[in-house]
Amino acid sequence: MGSTYAEGRLSHVLLDEIAEESPDLLYCIHPKFSNGHLTWHNITFQMLAKAVDLLAWWIDEKLTENDQRVLAYIGVNDLRYAAFVLACMKTGRATVDELVKGCTELSLQTWPIASLDDIFVSQLSRPYRATTPTTFHDMENDPAIIIHSSGTTGLPKPVVLTHGYLATLDRMQMLPVPRGRQSARLSLKYRGQLRFMHGPLFHFIGIVCICESIFFRTPFLLAPDRPLTTELFSQIMSTEPAPQWGLLTPYILEQLAASEEGRNALSKFSALNYGGAPLSQATGKKLSSLLRLQTLMGSSETGYTPTLLCEDPEDWDYMEWNPSFELHMDFVGDGLWELTFPRPSSIQYHAVFHSHPHLGLWRTGDLFRPHPTKPALWHYEGRGDDIIVLSNGEKLNPTHAEKLIQAHPLVKHAAIFGQDRFQTSLLIEPEWEYLTSEFDLDNLRDALGPVIDEANLLLPAYGIIFRSHVIFASREEPLSLSPKGTLRRREIARSYQAAFDALYEPHLAQLDHGTHWPKLHGSNMSDLERWVQKCIAIILKRETIGLEDDIFNAGIDSLQVVRLVQVLQDTAKSFMPSHSSTTWTNSMVYCSPTARKLASTIYAQIHGHGVTSDNSNPEIWSREDRMTFSTWQQARFLGSGGLTVALTGSTGELGSYILHSLLRDPSVTRVYCLNRSSDGATRQLASFQQKKLASFWLTETSRLQFWKATLDKDSLGLDTNSYEKIRNEVDIFIHNAWPVNFNQPLSSFEPQLVGLRQLLNLVESSQRQVDFHFISSISTVLGQPTSPDSVIFEELHRNTAALEQGYAESKAVAESLCAIFSKRTTSRIAIHRVGQLGGPSTPSAGMWNPRDWFPSLLRSSHTMKMIPNSLGPLRVDWLQIDIAANLITEIVQSRRDDQSHDLVIYHISNPRPTTWDTFVPQLAKACDAEIVSLEKWVLSLEERQSSLQSFNDDLSNTPALHLLPFFRMLADGQKFLNPTIDVSNTRKHSAALSKLGVVDGSVMNVWLQQLKGWIPGLAI
Repeated sequence: MGSTYAEGRLSHVLLDEIAEESPDLLYCIHPKFSNGHLTWHNITFQMLAKAVDLLAWWIDEKLTENDQRVLAYIGVNDLRYAAFVLACMKTGRATVDELVKGCTELSLQTWPIASLDDIFVSQLSRPYRATTPTTFHDMENDPAIIIHSSGTTGLPKPVVLTHGYLATLDRMQMLPVPRGRQSARLSLKYRGQLRFMHGPLFHFIGIVCICESIFFRTPFLLAPDRPLTTELFSQIMSTEPAPQWGLLTPYILEQLAASEEGRNALSKFSALNYGGAPLSQATGKKLSSLLRLQTLMGSSETGYTPTLLCEDPEDWDYMEWNPSFELHMDFVGDGLWELTFPRPSSIQYHAVFHSHPHLGLWRTGDLFRPHPTKPALWHYEGRGDDIIVLSNGEKLNPTHAEKLIQAHPLVKHAAIFGQDRFQTSLLIEPEWEYLTSEFDLDNLRDALGPVIDEANLLLPAYGIIFRSHVIFASREEPLSLSPKGTLRRREIARSYQAAFDALYEPHLAQLDHGTHWPKLHGSNMSDLERWVQKCIAIILKRETIGLEDDIFNAGIDSLQVVRLVQVLQDTAKSFMPSHSSTTWTNSMVYCSPTARKLASTIYAQIHGHGVTSDNSNPEIWSREDRMTFSTWQQARFLGSGGLTVALTGSTGELGSYILHSLLRDPSVTRVYCLNRSSDGATRQLASFQQKKLASFWLTETSRLQFWKATLDKDSLGLDTNSYEKIRNEVDIFIHNAWPVNFNQPLSSFEPQLVGLRQLLNLVESSQRQVDFHFISSISTVLGQPTSPDSVIFEELHRNTAALEQGYAESKAVAESLCAIFSKRTTSRIAIHRVGQLGGPSTPSAGMWNPRDWFPSLLRSSHTMKMIPNSLGPLRVDWLQIDIAANLITEIVQSRRDDQSHDLVIYHISNPRPTTWDTFVPQLAKACDAEIVSLEKWVLSLEERQSSLQSFNDDLSNTPALHLLPFFRMLADGQKFLNPTIDVSNTRKHSAALSKLGVVDGSVMNVWLQQLKGWIPGLAI
C-alpha cells in the first residue's frame, strides 16, 4: 500500500501504483504533426510507467552502478522530458533540465535518446526495480531534479528540488482554507479535469505539471512545440475533449486576447491562472469577463505561495495569502511591502526550506502594495532589485551590460529598461563636457554603436539592445542616483515615461539606426512582395528569401518578429497616416509566415480603409465566414454588381449588428456608413471588437466607406462629391441614427426630424429606384388603451398612440413623415418598429447593453437582494439583438423584390411571447435575491434614491435609479393588459421569424452569462 500525501509521496513510486491500479487512466494528450497535419495521441499512466522503466534501464546501461554523475537532458518539448525526469528519480540519479542554456563551451559526454514513438509505443514489459530506497522517509532530502532559477534574484543558478520539495506540491491539498473559500490554485479545484499545458517542461511550471498530474491524477493536453498562434490555439480548443483550465504566461494571454478568435477560444476555459509577469489591465479585464481569471505566486526557489481565490472576480490581479501558511510582509517604504518566509516549525508546505535547508529566513525580493479598500489583498508591484521582467516573462540582469557601457568616456550613466515591455531600451546620460560641437545625438548614437554591440554579448538573446531603442537624458534632467551612487530606476522611469512610450511607437526612418532599410517605390503587389523579401533578408542577415519560404523555418526568432512587425506597421501607416487603427501584431506574422502572405496582407491594408485587427488574416476566419467571403468575391462580378447600401448609426448597438449582417451578405457590394463622428472607422472597429463580431469584415473587402455626416445640415454636411456619390449610387437607405433618451421632450428631437426630411429629399432626388427603411420603435403604439383581446396591427396609428415620452413621440412623428412621403414617391418605404432587444444569441458574442432597463434591474436586484415578481403590463416578447438585425436585413432584401410601392410596416418582435414569472426563480437564484412584489421593489429603489447621499456607490451598483420613472410606470400600470403584437408582414418577408422560439431558460442563461462580467458575484 502506498504512502499518503500527509506522510509524503514519491512521484515515481506513485506513478507505478496508479499504472497498476488504473492502467488506462489518461495522463497526457500529446500532439503529433505529420505532413503538416496535427493529430493527438493519448498517453496513459501505464504507457508512461513503461516508458520510464525503459529509460531507467537505458540510463543504467550508460552509467555504472557507482557512477552518480548528474544527468542533463536537452530535447524537443515533448513527453520524453517527463519520462526522463522520472527515470532519473527511479535510478536514484538527479537530472538537470537544460543545463547548458546560454553555455557554449562545456566538455560533456552526450548520448542521443530514442524517439518519442520508440519510447512510448514500445511494448517492453520488463519492470525496473530500483536498488535505491523507495520510501519517502529515506528519500525526502535526496535531489529529485535540478533546475535553473529564472534569474529574478540575480544570475540564473541551479536550484536543487528534493523529493521533499516536490511533496509540498502534493501536500497543498491538505492545507486548510477558511470556511467558504477556495484555493486560487486551479490544480486543486479542477483535479481530474483536463489541463492545458503550454511552455517548456524544463521550467519550474513544467516540472510542476509533470508532478501534479501524477499527484492529483489530472491529465493535461500538451501544446505543440511551435509558436502558439491564434489559429493553432483555436484548433486546440476545438478538440474533444477540450481543456477546462490552465496556467499561462501573460505574454501568451496578451497575444491571444488581442483577436476576436483568440478571445473566443479562451472563453472555452472554465478558469485560468497566470503568473510569471504582470498582465495588462486591458487584457485582464477582457478575460475576466469571459472566464474566472486569477494570478498565482510562485518561483523556482520557493515553489507555490498558497493564495486564496479572490471573492470578487474583478480582483483577478490581486493575491490573498492563505492564513494557514506562515509568511510575513515587511514594510520597505513608499507604500511597498516585501514578501518574506520565516522558517516555521514544520516545513511540510514550505518548499524553499527544502531547496535551501540551511536558511532560517527567505527574502523573496518581491514587492507588493495593499489594496486601497481590501487590506487582505496584495498587488504585485515588481522587484526590489534590478532584474528586468519583460512582458513575455523572460528576465534579465542588466548590471554588467550597464557597467560596460558606462565605462565609455562619452557616457556618464547608463540604464537599461524594459519592465513589462517586449524588448529592452537604453537610456544614456552623456558626459556633456567631453562632447564637442560636432556631436549631435545621432552622431553620438553611432559613436557608441561598438560598445553597445559589446554589451549585447553580456545579455541574453531576448534582451539585446537595438540602436533604435537608445535614447539620451537631457542636460536639464540628469539621471537620479541614490546616496550610494546607484541608479534610482523607478524615479528615472517616471521622469522619462513619455520618452519611453514614444520609443515603442517607432517610425521607419528611426527603426534601427545603422540598418539601411529598402525603400518601397510602389504599392502594387509585385512591389510589396519584393520589398517584404528584402526586409526579411535584412532581419535574417541573408542574401535572399523566397516568396514562399517559411520565415520560421528560416530561423526568425521572436525578437526579430518584433522588428518585422515594426517595419510593416510603419509602412502601412506611411500610406495611411490618418488611420491610427492600422496595426500589426506578432500574431499576424505568425499566421502569415511567408513574404507573399505578408505582402498580401499589407496590400489589403493599403488599398482598404486603414482598419485592421488580428482577424485580418483569412486563415483564422471561421469556416462560415471564409465561405461567405469567397462567395462575395465571385458574386461581385456577376450581373450589375450587386447592391449599394447607406446606413446611418452604424456604430450604435443595433447598427453594429445590422452592418455586420449586411457585410456577410454576398449581394451587398458597397456600404456607406454615415455617422456623426469623424473617426467612424475606429469607433466601428471598437464596437465590433467589444461585441465580438467578426471585425475582419471591416478590412478584407473594399466595399466599406465611413463618412462624417450631419443629417440636419444641407447635403447632410457632406462635400459635394460625397453627396453626389450617395445620390447616384445608393440602392437602399437604412436610417438607424436616433438618440435613445426617454427623459427628453419631443422638442429636443427636432434635429432628428429635420435629418429624416433631408434623407427623404435625397431619396426623392435620386435617379435610382431607392428603398428607404426607417428603424422605428414599438413604443410608438404602446400608449393607447387596450383590452385583453387587443391586437396592434402593422399599420399606421394616430400619433397619440405613442407612449407619453419624447422619444416615442418623435418616432411617431417620423413614421407620419414617412407615410406622407410614401404617397408622393415611387420609392418603396418601410418602417421597422423594433421591440425589446436583448443581448446576442451566444454567450461569447458581447452582452445586453448595460444601459438598458433589464441589465439595470438585474444589477440593482443583485445589490438590493430582492427581485420583482412581475413587470406589470410588460410581457417577454424579446428578441436577441443579432437575430433582430438579421430579420431587418432579410426584410430589406425581400422588400427589394416586392412589386408594391405601398408603405409597409414591420414589427420586429418575438411572435411567441411569455411572461416574466417564468424567469423569476432563475433570476432570483442568480442574484441570490428574495422574490418580492414589483411595488415593494420600486419602493425600495425610491428609498435608496431618497438616501442617495449616504449611498455613494448606488449609481453604479444600483443603476435602476437612472430609470426610476420607468419602473414606477410599470408598477402603477399593473392593472393594464399588454396587447398582442401582430407580426404578419414580418412573417411574410422573413422566413427566419417563423423559426424563432420562445424566450426560455436557456436563452436567459445565455444573457446571464454575458452579464456575469458586469455584475460581480452573479451566480451563473
